[in-house]
Amino acid sequence: MRLFVAVDMSEEIRERISELCELVGKFRGVKPVEKENIHITLMFLGEVPERRVEVVKEMLKEVRAETFRLHLKGLGFFPSMNQMRVIWVGVEEGKEEISNLAELVGASMRRLGFRRDKEFIAHATIARIKRITAEDRRKLLQVLEPYMDEDFGWMEVRDFRLKKSTLTSKGPIYEDLEVYKLD
Repeated sequence: MRLFVAVDMSEEIRERISELCELVGKFRGVKPVEKENIHITLMFLGEVPERRVEVVKEMLKEVRAETFRLHLKGLGFFPSMNQMRVIWVGVEEGKEEISNLAELVGASMRRLGFRRDKEFIAHATIARIKRITAEDRRKLLQVLEPYMDEDFGWMEVRDFRLKKSTLTSKGPIYEDLEVYKLD
């Protein structure tokens, strides 16, 4: 079972981001994230045997953090603007709190033998790029220019979730296996 731990975006923020997803989705080779799938990954666990899922659920119950506010603003690219493979919306405020939550989740999962596959950077992926021509990349950057410092809004983070990801030809299907309330 393919699992990850995440914070879902509020419906209001998903609405704002989905408009941008529609714009970038018009470019060949660019796969926007479906509105209902927009989230911030705290930790990707990968393939987890069914027999270990309950242990993961129990361990995550021990993660304690307080509710906090997030401000989503601006765009970024992985690995860089010139070699973009991922387009993302950044976290302006609440970065310390979400990074702390990601660290607590990571520490909890390390006790079960999971390792973080890359350094945590607070972001919500909005699109993945398989391949894009230099010309299309130039046009894409022109379309994105007005959004580079866009304010996508504030939200209250009241929980985090253990999610199952089922890969399909149309894109991933996410299912909440457990929701963990913050204090």
